[in-house]
Amino acid sequence: MTDQDCAAALTSGNGGVYINIHAQPGARREALCGMHGDALKIAVRQAAQDGKANAAIVDFLADALGMARQDLQVSSGHASRRKRLFARGDAVQIAGRIEELLRNV
Repeated sequence: MTDQDCAAALTSGNGGVYINIHAQPGARREALCGMHGDALKIAVRQAAQDGKANAAIVDFLADALGMARQDLQVSSGHASRRKRLFARGDAVQIAGRIEELLRNV
């Protein structure tokens, strides 16, 4: 996994970073599965029903990045596998944490 692969999923702006996500709801376990094109692939146990999978993705990513849940939100793609999350905070630090997580996949 190169830093360039990860960079395709991230866009800095508005006091944080936008993260492209490819969701895999209804998975056996929660995990960061690597890259899916220009998005981070995240598997969660929750079904894609009533926003449960979205909440699980936010919880999983907040935990993985060591961030407060309120600093992450789904900004687009609420009803789609393809989502865009906004992570409030230092974009360079957040990108660094994501790159580190991807190295361990």
